[in-house]
Amino acid sequence: MRIYISADGEGITGLVNSQEMYPGEPEYAFGRRMMTADVNAAVEGAFRGGATDVVVNDAHWTMRNILLDQLDPRADLIRGFNKPMAMMEQVQAADGVLFIGFHARVGDSDSVANETILGKEMIGVRMNGRPVGEGEINAAIAGHFGVPVLMASGDNLLEQELKETLPDLEYAVTKFAIDRWTARCLSPEKSHDAIRQAAERAVRNHRAAPYRVSGPVTFEVEFVSTASAGLASLIPGVERIRPRCVSFVGGDILEAWRGLFSMILLGSTAADAIYG
Repeated sequence: MRIYISADGEGITGLVNSQEMYPGEPEYAFGRRMMTADVNAAVEGAFRGGATDVVVNDAHWTMRNILLDQLDPRADLIRGFNKPMAMMEQVQAADGVLFIGFHARVGDSDSVANETILGKEMIGVRMNGRPVGEGEINAAIAGHFGVPVLMASGDNLLEQELKETLPDLEYAVTKFAIDRWTARCLSPEKSHDAIRQAAERAVRNHRAAPYRVSGPVTFEVEFVSTASAGLASLIPGVERIRPRCVSFVGGDILEAWRGLFSMILLGSTAADAIYG
């Protein structure tokens, strides 16, 4: 069984502050070690559950966070930012997906580091009129290829959010959210054991169905800045539906994702995206 791990940073064991999550920040080295350790726990659990092959996609920020020399040698690592499917690059080759270190969507809870794709530039994303986070979007991309999401890890509020869409998901809580930048954190030993066991159960039982979203699919992006929306609206097919909000309709989830990713990337280049 081929297992694909998409690894984000905000839901990783012990991480509660942006200084631990992003390159150039003073505690980033700690964040990298913790992220690598969480992924290793998932890799170990997947193999215990019967995986024959594991590919890890470093899906956080620059997508060069996981320490390759400390990664379980049984796993391959996809690293680097220029990926057409971003957090789900090459998922079509897998039989099941594990989300490690994920976080809740922006603004709907006190989940740790809640955001949707880009924290500073965006207020939110809606898919077919419904607010969604990275978990739902990425599950839909995997589902397009018939690949189910089997397991996830992150804080307790993300579990509540994801199970609205993915009720059969195995889950490992790494911390209990108090505020966007505060949590009651499990020890690494407890957290890694939870990740390992959830991954093992998920792979062994393999009961979740793919999350399929039929087309056409509409994505709306609400930016912090009107300038961001203005730039994003330059993309062919993008409609500016409100001063800070743009929309794109794709025939299926992959086409819609390409439009969404393009809107986000171009819109994030606006000079006053934080302040506008």
